[in-house]
Amino acid sequence: MSADLIANIRSAMALSVFGLGILSIVAGVWTILAREYQQTMRGIAAQSNRLHARSLAEVGVVPVLDASARLVESTTQLIKTAMGIGAFLCLIGLAMCLISFWMFYL
Repeated sequence: MSADLIANIRSAMALSVFGLGILSIVAGVWTILAREYQQTMRGIAAQSNRLHARSLAEVGVVPVLDASARLVESTTQLIKTAMGIGAFLCLIGLAMCLISFWMFYL
């Protein structure tokens, strides 16, 4: 194989890895900045407050209040997991960009 062909293949690989790295960084930032979980959390918290006020008057609402508290806790864990995945995607994207830089200038 000629040296030009190898250099072209290396450049194409470096550019494709760089593109995938940028795409990963964008996906990670998108995941971190997504506000859909926060709106859900606000809605659940508002309903939980209504249930809490109602549970003081009615005894039968207490199990529903407990389920609501567990739902809020689960949603909080979901938000933490989404933030972790977003941060992981950003770090992987950065590593891919650095690897492509290394491949291009090797």
